[in-house]
Amino acid sequence: MNSDKASSSSATHTESCYRDICILIVDFDPIYLRVASGMLRALTYEVLTAHRAVEALEMIQDEDLGIDMVLMELHMPDMYGLDLLDEIKRISDLPVLMMSFDRSENAMLSSLEKGAYFYFTKPLYM
Repeated sequence: MNSDKASSSSATHTESCYRDICILIVDFDPIYLRVASGMLRALTYEVLTAHRAVEALEMIQDEDLGIDMVLMELHMPDMYGLDLLDEIKRISDLPVLMMSFDRSENAMLSSLEKGAYFYFTKPLYM
């Protein structure tokens, strides 16, 4: 588990509008965790990361972390993303955004039908 919070002592109005929003990124790929978290931190979001689905579920249940949204990989090695999405929906009301290199219509539609708010295809760009 990694919990780094974005901070800026001289944030402008535009930069400060997101600083109280905490996003949990779930991805088994450490490179994508670094890329996605860096992009969101540059926008002054608070970011938490998890490498495994089980770790993400534990973090979501910890209300003290103040997670507002989840951005997660569809194809996780320890739990399929749609199953993880079901578990997240079972234990919380958090909005979940799915991401993956999988550009198939089936993956996208299945994610949205299960309750994901959006489906991003990798690579992510800012």
